[in-house]
Amino acid sequence: MAIKRKRGITHQQFIDYYENKHAPLLRSLLPPMQIYRRNYLIFDDPMFAVDNRGGSDNDLDFDVITEVIFSTRQEAEALMAAVARPEIFAKIKADEENFVEPGRAKCFVVQVCQSPIP
Repeated sequence: MAIKRKRGITHQQFIDYYENKHAPLLRSLLPPMQIYRRNYLIFDDPMFAVDNRGGSDNDLDFDVITEVIFSTRQEAEALMAAVARPEIFAKIKADEENFVEPGRAKCFVVQVCQSPIP
């Protein structure tokens, strides 16, 4: 899932809210997830300054990539069935209004390819 922070809040406020309010809420409402990881973009890291490859928050339509990994397709479908329950969906959407820009949370299913490291 790619998520853009709500206008008017800082990147750090976004992270703090997601980690301390939203993630615990989701864990309380939804079935267990094998991996639930939030990957926040860091726009001011000097690592890429050497060749100007570092981006800015103006370059992208998201501030975090959230990964949810399951052992089976059935586990993923069970989680999505829980999200679709009206009473759960309403709580999630109401909380998202506190830190997510409206219409800027997009979900994707991905195919993972990994190269072996010799």
